[in-house]
Amino acid sequence: MGKRFIIAILSIFITSLKFIVNMTAIGISFITKKDIPLVGMISYSSEVEVEESIKYVVETYDPTMFI
Repeated sequence: MGKRFIIAILSIFITSLKFIVNMTAIGISFITKKDIPLVGMISYSSEVEVEESIKYVVETYDPTMFI
């Protein structure tokens, strides 16, 4: 029971921290008129980079890694 409680508290804490950081970023972007990426947003420079990332993951995947 204690382990689940700690995980729940940490989950709430991390979610709250993300929310605070995102709201701060929105406030800063509103004041400075610049677009700041939010927490959790992933931006790739091109489709080639995405394809290379997927290719790397597929090539290096080892199903016995999680056993």
